[in-house]
Amino acid sequence: MRAVAIVGASDTGKTTLITALIEEFKKRGLKCGVLKKASHEIELDSEGKDSWRLMEAGASSTAVMTEDRLFLIKRKTASETLLEVALDKFSEVDLLLVEGGKRESAFKKILRVQNADDHNLISPPEELIAIVSDEPFDSPYPFFLATEVAKLSDFLLTVLEPLEPLVKVKVDGQVIPLNPFVQGLFDETIRGMVRALKGVPEKPSEIIIQVRKGRKNEEK
Repeated sequence: MRAVAIVGASDTGKTTLITALIEEFKKRGLKCGVLKKASHEIELDSEGKDSWRLMEAGASSTAVMTEDRLFLIKRKTASETLLEVALDKFSEVDLLLVEGGKRESAFKKILRVQNADDHNLISPPEELIAIVSDEPFDSPYPFFLATEVAKLSDFLLTVLEPLEPLVKVKVDGQVIPLNPFVQGLFDETIRGMVRALKGVPEKPSEIIIQVRKGRKNEEK
């Protein structure tokens, strides 16, 4: 999965740009996901509804499944980040488009502006890789007009690297960051152990191991 954040001031066309990118990548056979960083609280459920009552009663999460959609409402933990949500909930997509998240250093960013005046009012984040504007102007970064969606898509597929780490470790639902050395150590150790088991492919592309606290390990 590759990911990029679309950042910029309100009403500059971020959602419109993301919509156009989704349509373009869909034409190319790629699956997209969208993760939006809201600056204010949003209620997805109405007061008095069943799922609202369950959350108010103390449920940490509730889900509603229809014929073609799944709605999940979950309480956010204090330490939860956009990156953790991206890795945990969007691993099946080819490209994740994040709306907002200017301060999230984990994502490369596209700055969406309407003209040169907007650009001058915004302090570009360090991870900025391109600027998209309604009007042309000289830019120190790769520049695209809002109508150049295909050209921007080509650029993103060239410069974005996969977001997934080689090894991901979650402890009690929390993603634990691993540096490249520790990832490599986990990878070689686990692959070596799994290779000794019967029925395992010679070169598996993914290995998932879950360890849960059993009764023998419970404190008496």
